[in-house]
Amino acid sequence: MAGMRETPRQKMIGMMYLVLTCLLALNVSKDILKGFVTVNESLEKTNKDVQLSNEKMLEEFRKVAEKKESARAYFEKAIESRKLTSGTVVYIEKLKKKLIEITEEVNAPQADTMRLRFIEKLEEYDKPTFLLIGSDETNPVSKEYSARELRGNINGLCDKLDAIIEDMNGHSGTKLPPADYVSLKEKIKMLRPVDSNETIDDLKMTWELQNFYNLPIAAVVTNLSKMQSDIKNLETEIINQFAAASGKQIVNFNSFSAKVVAPSKYIRSGENYAADIILSASSSDFNSDNMQVLVGAKYDSLSKKLISEGSPLMLSGGAGKFDMKTAGQGEQTLAGVIKFKNGKGETEYYPFEDKYTVAAPSSAVSADYMNVFYAGLPNAISISAAGVAPTNLIAKINGNPAPLIPAGNGKYTIKPTTTGTCQVAVYSREANGQLKAQGPPVTFRVKAIPTPFVRINGKYALGTYEMKKVELAALSAISADIPGFDLNAKFKIKSYKVITLPNGELNENKCDGFNFSESAKAAVSKVKTGGRVFLEDIIAVGPNGELIPLQNVTIKIKS
Repeated sequence: MAGMRETPRQKMIGMMYLVLTCLLALNVSKDILKGFVTVNESLEKTNKDVQLSNEKMLEEFRKVAEKKESARAYFEKAIESRKLTSGTVVYIEKLKKKLIEITEEVNAPQADTMRLRFIEKLEEYDKPTFLLIGSDETNPVSKEYSARELRGNINGLCDKLDAIIEDMNGHSGTKLPPADYVSLKEKIKMLRPVDSNETIDDLKMTWELQNFYNLPIAAVVTNLSKMQSDIKNLETEIINQFAAASGKQIVNFNSFSAKVVAPSKYIRSGENYAADIILSASSSDFNSDNMQVLVGAKYDSLSKKLISEGSPLMLSGGAGKFDMKTAGQGEQTLAGVIKFKNGKGETEYYPFEDKYTVAAPSSAVSADYMNVFYAGLPNAISISAAGVAPTNLIAKINGNPAPLIPAGNGKYTIKPTTTGTCQVAVYSREANGQLKAQGPPVTFRVKAIPTPFVRINGKYALGTYEMKKVELAALSAISADIPGFDLNAKFKIKSYKVITLPNGELNENKCDGFNFSESAKAAVSKVKTGGRVFLEDIIAVGPNGELIPLQNVTIKIKS
């Protein structure tokens, strides 16, 4: 169709579609640009926080260096490195202000007071691109406030930091541990600008083009803030590593967690629960070279030496991992010593001891209302096991297709479907996910639901039931339930017959539901004192929908 000749109407429609597409693109880009503003503000806040943190670390480092001769050389190198990183951060900040100045067309002092949020031309990309790249993207300019100058500045910073670390490693008084030396060199390398060499629209992408070419000022400023953040984070690493090497920091604590230390993790109802809540600090730097957790080792506090070495545990995440199958029963003790080499190369010892109780698996299963189950009804039971929290208990049913429904906190309801017996087996879920039996299953008898009795005016009608004439006149319905039955078993009257013998002739009136029919009411009203009303063929509907025939009732009318 591209070769077809378009009518004026088709050209107009095509132009309108193009304009609409552009407008849609602008709307999307506005939303994205607002996202850049949010990200940039977060980066700038983080950079300020890191700046304050680094200043505090350097102040503490300074105090140590004043008292400790061996730390002074490391402190001086930290100050020298920080001057270099700060210089590059300040340069990037000036570049950001210059971009705002030319984009918003304001003077330099006014640009210095403006933040990205207050820039009206967030979508502007021509002026930032011209300043940083120039008019020919295949040959970016190399001048003040250009992307090439920024690249040279960052490369120069990396070269100088590399030189400082190499110089430190060449002198015994400022040597870095091998792992720290390799780590810092790698992090400096990661800061260096690198070309992606990806080809887009026949244009080979360099670091300068990828970060600044044809990007709106919102994205450009955010990219620059990210570079400042990377430099400040490298500054933090340098201060930390130099301080650690000087002996100020023994290890780099990088794993923190809250710990609750309690004498017992299983408390009986009514007892107090006591615990120490602490902040635990560990480090991934802990390894067999500087720390050992020795189970069974004994330490003499007087001689400050180990009496016996014990068995070392495997370390993972800065912690010794102890895992042993229990044997026997009763109170057991886990004891030993942590052997630790501090930053001075001195060995320190930290004894530990913990007591725990090993008990045979056992469980208790009890019905909440009766010592039997009733088929077809939800029977409430309580389940517990010594030393196991209710949330880690699992119950299963054997010998009866009975659904078991958890009700929380060790409570369940069980609904057997057949009579006979039903076994409840209790298991605990272990740390490895497997189930462990908690004693033998508990057996319950399962009975059928007892047959209910008819109730008239709230009283059970057994055999012949006497009523006054006025009471009979007011009677309009009957009901049924089980006397003294604790479970929630509800019954509904489905149908019955009301039989009277007026003048010696049989009169039957059927009632559907629990209410007297109108004809039954009329017949009952004609019964005289001393006469009888018979309720027969009474059918009730049980909790599970089954039909239950009930005992016939004879009502005798008294004066």
